[in-house]
Amino acid sequence: MAYTTDYTDVPDGNELIPEGEYECIIKYAGEDATRGGTIYMGVTMVVRNDVDQPCKNKYIWHHIWQKKEPTPSDLACSGYSSKQINAVSKSAKLPNGKKYETLSDWADELKGKVVRVTVEHETYRGRTNAKVKWVNESRCPDCKHRWKTEQETAQAADVKSEAGTPASANSSGNTGSVQPLPSDDDLPFN
Repeated sequence: MAYTTDYTDVPDGNELIPEGEYECIIKYAGEDATRGGTIYMGVTMVVRNDVDQPCKNKYIWHHIWQKKEPTPSDLACSGYSSKQINAVSKSAKLPNGKKYETLSDWADELKGKVVRVTVEHETYRGRTNAKVKWVNESRCPDCKHRWKTEQETAQAADVKSEAGTPASANSSGNTGSVQPLPSDDDLPFN
């Protein structure tokens, strides 16, 4: 058997995802903290491999920060922007009016939901990062994304796509680049 290497579709592991619009599946959502201890709500998304688009299987991270001066609506979301929380909820087609006992319950319901995100590049303190500018409803709600690893498959086993079909595994695709958590010095509001 003869084989010829072809690096056409092999990304550099540290390349910045290009600006643009991506159909994604939410892999994880939950509270996290920067190395300096600043709390944020992180939404980890994977660029879907069942849609004809660049950067399939790359990761996109969306950070929702706690507000310095939260409104009563923000306080109901543990101090996070209720507008941002509701925008993600609407885009993921979570039921309108549904009450969540904890923000963790809300985050758990996001897993496996499909959304469309707009990514822009932002330079802060000499460092350029990909930032989620907008989260919108998917234009491709029938999700047939295939997870890369068995671990991802196990995590997605209980999650159903918007169409009601379970996520499944595949041994191909790129993991995308790993972006470090921002430090407090990297945050624009410090």
